Amino acid sequence: MGLMIWLFRIGAGIAGVIGIGLTAIYIYQEKLLYVPVVPGMPKDAWIPAERYGLASQDAEVESADGVKLHAWLLTDPTWSPEFIRSRPVILFFQENAGNMSFRLPFFKGLIQALDCPIFAVSYRGYGKSQGRPNEKGLKLDAEAGLRHLLKRQDVDGSRVVVFGKSLGGAVAIFLAAAYQEKLKGLIIENTFTSVEDMVGSVLPPLGPLIGAGKPLNRLVTNKWYSLKTIPKIDKLPILMLSSGEDEMVPPSQMKELRAAQKSPTCKFVEFPTAGHMNAYDADPTRYWMAVAEFVTLYTL
Repeated sequence: MGLMIWLFRIGAGIAGVIGIGLTAIYIYQEKLLYVPVVPGMPKDAWIPAERYGLASQDAEVESADGVKLHAWLLTDPTWSPEFIRSRPVILFFQENAGNMSFRLPFFKGLIQALDCPIFAVSYRGYGKSQGRPNEKGLKLDAEAGLRHLLKRQDVDGSRVVVFGKSLGGAVAIFLAAAYQEKLKGLIIENTFTSVEDMVGSVLPPLGPLIGAGKPLNRLVTNKWYSLKTIPKIDKLPILMLSSGEDEMVPPSQMKELRAAQKSPTCKFVEFPTAGHMNAYDADPTRYWMAVAEFVTLYTL
């Protein structure tokens, strides 16, 4: 009898943990998935681009539902307007935590490697943008960013490469699938196959219940079905950058995306010792060479 009571208590405890996890997923998933303010940092924390030796031009972008977004055009301050217009442009979508000014070290390296301007769009609810983040809204934000970029006269809108990291990779896959004819290439880094698949990785007790073909997937309302979307990209070249020691997104999910893609050209570059955020620091020579070669080859 004592053993039965002990097993019952263990089972009840496990069920309680799973129940709490499922409740958190359903009620708080947007707060778990989108983290505009890094814990411990002030809400209005912002780093000026000039601190990293970059020139920045602010832009207001209006999404289709009326939400006003903040965007940045980043360049080298020594570049002339003519040089900027002569180069391809990177449309960048960030990871899920903090605002885009926290990516300035990366932007600095990208500009040095490519000699290309960067147009970075701040998701709704992030940085200086209005609104609250969710999947539908971020997709509208991506479309608005591309529309704005294509109308600008100070960059070459005919040579746009979209680059997304982590959550931004899911945003970039969506945009590339919908607007292939307006883009020259897609770069994704450490991106997940879907939010459902990520639940089992982040919260292992929920793995049997949420994930590919699992019974409680309906609790996840922000889907980001990148694995189902990426095969639609059949005209654009793709560069995939994957960290072998990614502590957030299992590297196996990047390999699944590679297996599912239908691009005419897909290059997969792995950085065996890199973590989720530091591939460009872990092996800078290979990283920047892979990005520069891809952009140069497909934007001529």
